[in-house]
Amino acid sequence: MRRTLITAFISIFLVACGEQSTTPAPAQLAPTPPQKPTAMFDVPSIAGKVEEQVAAALGEPNSCENITQGKKCFYQPGETEVVFISGKADWITINALDNAPYSEDALPLLGLEKASASFSNNFVTRWSEIPGLLEVSIFPAQGHVDYAYIKTATP
Repeated sequence: MRRTLITAFISIFLVACGEQSTTPAPAQLAPTPPQKPTAMFDVPSIAGKVEEQVAAALGEPNSCENITQGKKCFYQPGETEVVFISGKADWITINALDNAPYSEDALPLLGLEKASASFSNNFVTRWSEIPGLLEVSIFPAQGHVDYAYIKTATP
C-alpha cells in the first residue's frame, strides 16, 4: 500500500510540474490550399474558333441567322450567342451567369486567369489585356453578373 501511495504521489507531482507527456500528439492537419473556382464557361475553348470547333465545344446551335457582321448562332450552354466574323467566333455573349459575383473574381468563372480590370464601375467591369482576346466585359444585375461580352478580334 505504501508503494502505491508513493507511486501516486510521484505521478501527481510529475503532472503538476509539467512533465512532457510521452503520448504522441494528434497529427496536425496541413492547411487546405485555396481551390481554383470551377469555370461556368470555357471562353478559350471557343474564342477565335471556326463554327465546327464551337459546335464541338458547345453542341450544335439551336438556331443561326445572317446579320450584317456575319453569322450569329445561339447555343444552349450559358445561353450563349456567337457572332462569326470572317468565319471565326469573334463576338461572344454569355447569359445566365447569375451565380457569378459582379467583381474581378468573375473572370476565372469564364475559364480565364484572374487579372485586374482595366475599367470598372457600377455598370460594367472590363478587361482589355487578356491574352488572345481584345476585350472582356461583364455587366451586373443585383450584385451578380447578368451577362458577359467577349470580343476576340474585331472592335
